[in-house]
Amino acid sequence: MKRLLYVLLIFLFTYSCSSSSKDEPGKFYPNKGENVFKREITTKKYIEYRTGNYPVVFTVPHGGTLTDNGLIVRTESNCPDPDFTTATDTYTIELADLIDSVFYARTGKYPYMVIGKIRRKYVDLNRAPNYAVPISATQNKEIYTIFHNYARTAVAAVKTTFGSGLIIDLHGHGHAKKEIEIGYLLSKSDLNLTDEQLAADSKYLQKCSILNLVKNNKSMSGFASLIRGEYSLGSIMKRHGLECVPNSSNISPGSTPYFSGGYNTKTYSSANGASTIDGIQLEFDSVNRKAENRKNTAINLYNSLEEFMNKHYNLSL
Repeated sequence: MKRLLYVLLIFLFTYSCSSSSKDEPGKFYPNKGENVFKREITTKKYIEYRTGNYPVVFTVPHGGTLTDNGLIVRTESNCPDPDFTTATDTYTIELADLIDSVFYARTGKYPYMVIGKIRRKYVDLNRAPNYAVPISATQNKEIYTIFHNYARTAVAAVKTTFGSGLIIDLHGHGHAKKEIEIGYLLSKSDLNLTDEQLAADSKYLQKCSILNLVKNNKSMSGFASLIRGEYSLGSIMKRHGLECVPNSSNISPGSTPYFSGGYNTKTYSSANGASTIDGIQLEFDSVNRKAENRKNTAINLYNSLEEFMNKHYNLSL
């Protein structure tokens, strides 16, 4: 009898191990419970990719500090970008790490993360290919390609799993005004228009990076409302203690410097009907990136995104 019991236990253990071994890392198995998700973290050529099971992708293109003497350095002559710069968005990777941790602590789930760890002087991961790397710099181009392959993979995974979601391109700015700049691919002059003027010409809506959300949101909110109304991301962020623009009390940058969104937001967002994944560029001021403030920034951003998505997206979060 004891021998029979022993054989039965061995069989059950072997079956259990063989069944679990079929689960693929990076996939979510809803019938088995949320804890079965196995996150993969991969680093390849200075690019780190973290799989997720939450409908948000974070890309962090300009926070890298690593150097490589084998790479060609970008210059204005070998990389003819009209907006050429090699400035580092300091502490954006550290902020992204905290945001990642807060998401998991609050939900038990992970956002997707694509992080560039190489210095911008070698490759600009938020530019079109012809402006991103020096001419004929094969190794630099490989790093760029890996970053964007991972970004495409993450966006495709969100679309397949959830149908819709967000990609957030995370940056840091050095402007004098200490506020987070929320970029929807609407320029400063666009945001200086009234709500009525924005609504009167469809070109503003078509180029907006949250076009899909405007057309498909459960709150039945309109274009201007989602950009700077009471329940826009900016207004929710302000209520959670994050000074930003645009929002209902700070509807446009006016004459102050402002980043409206770059290559990554244009490429991976729903602008011009290209996707069901919306995109937003978040430019964090230096105060929100300071070591003593980073944790609160991460918590307040998570709370804001959760409220924004629960309010407007047809998703079960």
